[in-house]
This record gives sequence, C-alpha cells and structure tokens, in this order.
Amino acid sequence: MVVVAILALLMGILLPALASSRTEGTKIKCLANLHVVGQAFAAYSIDDERSFTSPIHPKAEQTWWYDGEYEYGGKTGVGIYAHQDFVQENRILNRYLVGANGGSICGLFECPSDQGVPDAPYDFDDYFLGPLLRGRATHIATGTSYRLNNHIDFTSNLDPQFGTHFYGPYMRPTSQVPDPGTTVLLEEAIAEVAKWNEMSYRTLGWHRKMNVFNVLFADAHAGAIQLQGQPPVEARYADYWVFRGEGWRMDCYPLQPICDKPRRCDP
Repeated sequence: MVVVAILALLMGILLPALASSRTEGTKIKCLANLHVVGQAFAAYSIDDERSFTSPIHPKAEQTWWYDGEYEYGGKTGVGIYAHQDFVQENRILNRYLVGANGGSICGLFECPSDQGVPDAPYDFDDYFLGPLLRGRATHIATGTSYRLNNHIDFTSNLDPQFGTHFYGPYMRPTSQVPDPGTTVLLEEAIAEVAKWNEMSYRTLGWHRKMNVFNVLFADAHAGAIQLQGQPPVEARYADYWVFRGEGWRMDCYPLQPICDKPRRCDP
C-alpha cells in the first residue's frame, strides 16, 4: 500500500511536468517553423520589384477573398481555400521553400498545437472562415496555421475607414515598415479571437497560456506576444487604427494606410 501511494504521488508530480514539457516543445517547434518561413518572406521581398513584405495575390484587388490572410503560402485547404487560385502550387511563398524541412514545405506552415479557432462571444469563424470550416484545425481549413497581419476591420464594427484601408505591413514595401523588429507579419490564427473580443475575455492559446501567441515579425524573427482585447478609443491616432502591446504592434503608424480597392476607398 505504501509503494502504491508513493507511485501515485510520483505520477501526480510527473504527469503535469511532462505535459508542460511537451507543450513547450511544440511551442519551440512552432517558433522554429516561423523563423524559416520568415526567411522565405525576406527572400521574396528582395525579389519583388516593389519590395513588398509579403506576396500579393494576382487577384488581390478584385475581391476581399484575396486580401492576403492565408493564401500567401502553405497547402491546399477546404472550402474557398480549395479553389484553384489557392491550391498549394499557386501559393507564391511556397516557391521559396522548396527543399526545406526535409523536402516538404507543408509542415512549416503547421503549428503542431493548432486546434483551430474556438467558439467565443465574438465568433471569428462566422465573420471570416465561415461556419463550414468550424471545428477544423486552421491549417487543414486554410492550408496554414498562421494568419497574415493585414490589419483591416472585416466586421465594420469600428470606424468605417478601418474597413477600407490596411494599417499593417500588408501591401507595403519593407522600407515602409517603421519598426520591423516589433511589427507583426504573421500570427497564430487563434490570436484573432483575443484581438476581436473584449478585454475581459481570456483566450487560451495553442500553447496552453492565456492570451499568449507565437508570431513572426517583419524583420524575420519569431517570438511570443501577449494580446488581449480590442484597442481602446484612446489608442487611435488621427483616424489611424493603432493596436499595440508590449514588444509588438499591428500598425505602421505614422505612415499612410493602404487603400483596399475592393472595399471602394475614396480615389
């Protein structure tokens, strides 16, 4: 009985430690993947005649489905992301990752802990991914676990201008990103849940920490940030959607926002 009690005690101590170690391991793998993807973004930017930070789909100015969120790279998804324009061979960044990760690029775009986007008071799935994709891991639904930071209001719940302009690094040359070391280029898709719900709502990230998410910065380094809630009114600078936290920013203030033509910006 004593031996059984000791074993039970040891199991109670070791199991949480093992779970924590496993979680930390997947977080590190996710960051390593993001770092390699970041190098591909940097290589793309060098080749691009406009030096854009990220690939722009040839149909980007025809409809909002081509606004850059997921079609930059990765594998073929489902629903709209199974469309011919979004299949793996047509995702521009993939061309910069041929031969990486043991000959396969798909694993680089998959966070090992990707469990999809959870239900929340403000349901990100309904607004962007659509109900048909609910319950799937994000990389299965879209082809990648990581959402590009185009920093635009797709819900029209904020200032109307915020739904017609990009305030982040999307469609912007690298030289027009004020602080590449803190400007988010890619984020784990679950971070959008924390971004769009109220400050009081807590989102458990894929790596089992509240409101903590892995991101790729515009200077190609990866790290974890803490993000929670929509920005207060005080964070808006002269009609510019500024959204920031400790060591990170989604915006490119004070540079001019980029007009999203499918949303009928003023000429």
